[in-house]
Amino acid sequence: MRVLAVLLLASTALLADDGRQILKDAEARHRSRTQEYEGVLTVTSKDGKVRRKSWKSYREGYAGDARQLIRFTDPPEVRGVGFLSVGKKGKSPDQWLYLPSMKRERRIAAQDREASFVGTDFSYEDLDELDESAFEISVEPSETEGGQDCHVLELRPKERSQYERKRVFVRKSDLYVARVDSYRKGQKEPFKRFLALDIATVEGHVAARRLEMRDLGKGSTTVVLLEKLSFDKAQPADRFTLQNLNREGGD
Repeated sequence: MRVLAVLLLASTALLADDGRQILKDAEARHRSRTQEYEGVLTVTSKDGKVRRKSWKSYREGYAGDARQLIRFTDPPEVRGVGFLSVGKKGKSPDQWLYLPSMKRERRIAAQDREASFVGTDFSYEDLDELDESAFEISVEPSETEGGQDCHVLELRPKERSQYERKRVFVRKSDLYVARVDSYRKGQKEPFKRFLALDIATVEGHVAARRLEMRDLGKGSTTVVLLEKLSFDKAQPADRFTLQNLNREGGD
């Protein structure tokens, strides 16, 4: 029995190592110096009410070292609202929200990261880049998503999170993350489901041109269409700073 227990522990450790390596390989394959796009958002509530928003998104780095700036451009009531995220490898990123009405930024506290991001189905935590070093990882049996055979990994956060675990579907053909199911504590069914759709090669990078976040609890969905998607463009030195975030109308 003792030998069996040792073998089971060794097997579990190997599976965890395999899962982490899958995510490391995925990061290495899809890492870009920068990414930018114009996002057209549609938020559809359970009762069919539709709201539309637009933003510009800029990212430098990738995964745990990513820095991201989002600036809303439409409708007028959210125009100028800005969001800045600065990654910290293995930890939750530092995040700030700029509101034109306040003329200053507000830091997003740990206990506020589960709140809705400017009326969408994304929470502030949902905007985090997928950083393998921030999770304990195990491997589950393969499944199919969008007609593609996928590795399925269970991720359990090391730091405070609204989610107890995530199930991440990584396409075997190109190691692209196609789906993420997020579970709250004690839940057997996912609370939210993220889907990467319309996946194609853009400027030499595999990328989704349509993102969906489904709040399965509320029955609402946010769809983001990525327009003018581009990679590896040089970014201004001050783009990912609080000074730029607070600059009225600054990108």
